[in-house]
Amino acid sequence: MKILGMGKIIIIVGIFLLGALHPALAQMGTEPLVNGTSLYLSTGQSWTFYQGYSFNLMSISNSGDKVWVQLKQNGTVVKSAILSPDEVFYYNSTTHYVLSNHSVETVQLSLRVSGIYTGEVADIVTFSHVYQYYNPALPEPTPTPTAYPVNSNDSNVTATTTVTGGSGIPGFKILSTTIIIGICSIFLRKLHNEF
Repeated sequence: MKILGMGKIIIIVGIFLLGALHPALAQMGTEPLVNGTSLYLSTGQSWTFYQGYSFNLMSISNSGDKVWVQLKQNGTVVKSAILSPDEVFYYNSTTHYVLSNHSVETVQLSLRVSGIYTGEVADIVTFSHVYQYYNPALPEPTPTPTAYPVNSNDSNVTATTTVTGGSGIPGFKILSTTIIIGICSIFLRKLHNEF
């Protein structure tokens, strides 16, 4: 009966250990870096996101019903798409875990084309439901100095936001992993001594 009880405890502790060590599970429950905001861009403009991403409005079709956009990460195009109004742009990243031989795909950025406006002087596209999620494989996000595109009338308008990934407590994952490993070793030692 003691072995059955210890087995349950080891399984529960193992699940917590898996959650602490697995980056995709550790990311769950964290706040998005960009949380449902809206933005607008004119043709040729870009919007800077956290972790080296920039979203670029390349062009608008002559009929005004489609837009060509590109997402860059540190200057390299990672996704390009032609979108219609109300269409959603997604960028996912895939992380492959060698030990468990499986891959996890997570959304890094998503936004919806709210409207396409063409004019004689400029063409503007509005995007809504803009979300960016923390990617643990990339460096920690730093404040983004450009929260508004250059097309603002006030060239001095900037916003700086401090965002931290994970739990926000430095070394939290290392500390929690160490505690869980310590608890597992105590239970395993007790289980070994019973035999």
